[in-house]
Amino acid sequence: MSKLYELNNIQQHYDGRKVLNINNLTLDSNQIVGFFGPNGSGKSTLFSLLSFVSKPSSGEIEFNGIHNNKIDLETRQSIVMVPQNPYLLKRTVFDNVAYGLKLRKQLINLKEKVYEALNIVGLDISFAKRKWSQLSGGEAQRVALAARLILKPKVLILDEPTSGIDTNSAQLIKEAILSAKQKWNTTIFISSHDHNWLNHICDKKVALFQGNLVESGSVNLLFAPWEKDENGNLIKFFIDGQSLVIPNSFENKRDSVLVIDSDDITICKENCKRMINNTTLIGRITSILQQDSNEYLLLEFSIGGISFNCRLTREVMQKQSFLPGDNVYVNINLEKVCWI
Repeated sequence: MSKLYELNNIQQHYDGRKVLNINNLTLDSNQIVGFFGPNGSGKSTLFSLLSFVSKPSSGEIEFNGIHNNKIDLETRQSIVMVPQNPYLLKRTVFDNVAYGLKLRKQLINLKEKVYEALNIVGLDISFAKRKWSQLSGGEAQRVALAARLILKPKVLILDEPTSGIDTNSAQLIKEAILSAKQKWNTTIFISSHDHNWLNHICDKKVALFQGNLVESGSVNLLFAPWEKDENGNLIKFFIDGQSLVIPNSFENKRDSVLVIDSDDITICKENCKRMINNTTLIGRITSILQQDSNEYLLLEFSIGGISFNCRLTREVMQKQSFLPGDNVYVNINLEKVCWI
């Protein structure tokens, strides 16, 4: 992998309000990077900068070592984005998918290229004749993706690609993204509130909150709402009736976000009496993922519908015989959590 983007001292202001503040962020080529955080955290603003649709209010962005002020048209055209609510032309699916190549006057084997793009996103070539108004939400999202993939982009940016679509379409979009990475070494940036979907596809994750870069990697963010106990500490109530009290949190506000490193979570399924205490929670394993290092695995679990992850050695994994669907005891090292 080589460095593709480097952002330094980036700030973006709208109407005098700072909406993005990133001291440094490096993004490598040929990776799938997931961006997550609450609404208003700055994801869409960052994507606008990464696609060079907007320029930062201050700071520098380098793309392949070239300053953002010197990016030429050909480079800009190699970076494409699918917004959260993609706009389709009031034409046939074929015309929508072919539109970008027609603009570039790349008309050789146009029909074959359109069919290939439709195939990548899981749509039969018969869809080429359909009108834009005859598509479901998931189909429209995949047509919009096909219209970008036909360009064989160097960078593909997807803003909430699975929002409001069916499970089958979400899976087909995932397969199309992986195909683009494999076929053309495309670098892909994705924002999504679906953390499980992101975890299954991303090589790296980046968290944003209130325009600030929180953490890169396997981090857990526990968002508001919070309640106050009699001592002024914050409590998270889960929908399954469990609760988590964060000591020494009385100085934090109820809309604060708790940051929990994956290494500060311990889980147990068998012979757990020694670890259980009055702060222990019960979660359910949702998936187990391979990490870059062969020594570690990333285990995902949910508590009351909220997703978490923790990092485990293969030795612990085998000893405990963890499997998706298992209920587990969960301890969070509350001395190491931090607030943003």
